[in-house]
Amino acid sequence: MFALFGFILLAIFYLIYTEKLGIHWNIHPIILILTLAGMLVFSAAEIPIYRMRTKKPDFSDEQTQLLGEFYSVPLEEECDTGDELVFNTKITLNVGGFILPLLFSVYAVMNNPGFAALEIMLIVVVFTHLLSDIKPGIGIVIPDYMGLLPIPFALILDPGNAATVVLVSGVLGILLGVVTTLFNINEQTKGSAYINLGGVGNFRAIYITVLLAVLLSFSSL
Repeated sequence: MFALFGFILLAIFYLIYTEKLGIHWNIHPIILILTLAGMLVFSAAEIPIYRMRTKKPDFSDEQTQLLGEFYSVPLEEECDTGDELVFNTKITLNVGGFILPLLFSVYAVMNNPGFAALEIMLIVVVFTHLLSDIKPGIGIVIPDYMGLLPIPFALILDPGNAATVVLVSGVLGILLGVVTTLFNINEQTKGSAYINLGGVGNFRAIYITVLLAVLLSFSSL
């Protein structure tokens, strides 16, 4: 994931540095570059905000290993730690996938306000909530393609401000949709040691949304 996003960022960095992207957000190119890079770098940083108890899944050793490798989480270690039956689950905010995109979106909408972003955001919230999957041992997982959902609506409702609309509605819609999914989790839910809001399971969708919004800003010049 880091390698793929890293290659994409190289091209985006060049366009930002040559002042072909993101100009209408009134943000310095270097700040924009650092923001995008910071989201990727700090995607490993988590801020715990809450604790709850969830059931431990009954995985075989092979299933635990495969899931851990696919989602890049120490699942074997987590399942062997603490109580044999329940997780003392930590709810965390991911710095690179929640806090920085949230701040970036708020800044963007302050510079380019519009009702279209709010309307599309509500659609993204609903779809994110419906398509979210509480995956045992991993946390809340959403499809990576969620970042594509706001694009056609933005191009129809507010084509002149599509970059901001996609950024704000996509990022805030996904984050709110993930947060609402927390209300479906209780002590009887097969959970995980960590539920990362903006992290494992949903970081890629959020970061893809940000990158697409930045690329769309090219057409806003």
